[in-house]
Amino acid sequence: MGIRALRLKTLLAVVGLVAGGALVGSAPVASAASADGVVQSPRFDRSTQGQKEEFWTPERLRSARPVAQDTPKVAARTESASPVLTPGGDQFGNAQVARPYTADFKSRVTGKVFFVDPRDGLTYVCSGSVINSTGKSVVATAAHCVFQGAAGQAVWSQNFIFIPSYDNNSRPLGTWNAATFWIPTTYFNHGNDGVTHEDDVASVAIAAQGASKITNVVGGLGWVPNNSGAINGWDTHGYPQELYGGQNQLHCIGNGRDVGGFNGDTYLFTNNCVAFGGWSGGPVINSSNQLLAVTSGSDRSTNAFYARAASNTWVPVLNAAQAAGF
Repeated sequence: MGIRALRLKTLLAVVGLVAGGALVGSAPVASAASADGVVQSPRFDRSTQGQKEEFWTPERLRSARPVAQDTPKVAARTESASPVLTPGGDQFGNAQVARPYTADFKSRVTGKVFFVDPRDGLTYVCSGSVINSTGKSVVATAAHCVFQGAAGQAVWSQNFIFIPSYDNNSRPLGTWNAATFWIPTTYFNHGNDGVTHEDDVASVAIAAQGASKITNVVGGLGWVPNNSGAINGWDTHGYPQELYGGQNQLHCIGNGRDVGGFNGDTYLFTNNCVAFGGWSGGPVINSSNQLLAVTSGSDRSTNAFYARAASNTWVPVLNAAQAAGF
C-alpha cells in the first residue's frame, strides 16, 4: 500500500576541515558488500578519537540539526489519527521522559547521535540505543543515520559520536565514539531514496574507553527478530530536534501493524505516534526491554514508520558487528 514516507534524515560524514572545526580523516570513496548481505563503512582511525571530542563543543551539540525531509515520492494513504496512548502525550502522542534519564532502563540505553555531513560541512543529529552483543559494544540506529549515498555510492558519516541519556548538553554516561558501521546490502543498493523503510537499520561499533565497553556501562536492549503483524503497547524513545528542540528525551506509546515495503518485506506502522527530525534511529522497545524496530520516518501528520529488527536486515548487521569483536 502506498504511504507517504518522509524520511527523518540526518546526514553525515566529513571530508577534511569543517568550518571552525577539527580535521578528521577522510573516508575512502568505495565500500564493498560482504557475502552475508551487509556493507561495512571504513574503520575510523583511532588517532582521530580525541579530535572528535574536541570538535563536539557544547555549542556544536546544541546547534546540530536534522536534515530537511525528502519530497514525497508516493501517494499518501488516507488515515484517521488514532487516540493518543502516551500518558501526558501531546497531539502527536509524544511526552517528555521523566528525569533523570539514567534512572529508567529504556531512557538510559537511549541516546543522541551527532555527526557531520561532508557535502555541506554542517552538524546533524539522530537517535540510537545500546544493544546487547557478544563484544558489549554495539549501538542500533537507522541506516540513513550512517549512510548518505545514492544507490551504490559510498558516503559515510564521520565525527560520529553517541551520548547515552543525553540531557540538555549533559553527558551523564559519557561520550562514545564510533569505530565503524554496517548496513544491509539492500539499503546500500537502493541508497537514501527517502521512501524505503523496511531495511533502514544499522549497527554502530562503539570504541571502548580504555577497559570500559558501552554495554557494561549503560546496559543494553535485547531484540526480537522476525517480529511481524500487529504489535501493541510498545514504547519508542528519541530526541526530536525538529519542533521539540532536541534537548529533551521524548517517548511515545503505540500500537503498530505491518505495511508492505518496496523490497518485499514489511515495516512497522502506527498512527498513535508522529516522529520528527532527530528521532530517526531511536528504539521501539517492548515490555521485555527488547528492540522491535528503529524509527525511520513519518508524514509529520498522523503516521510514523519503523524498520523492524528483521532476520534479513537487522540480524546480519548485528552479526557482522559481533563477528568483528563488537
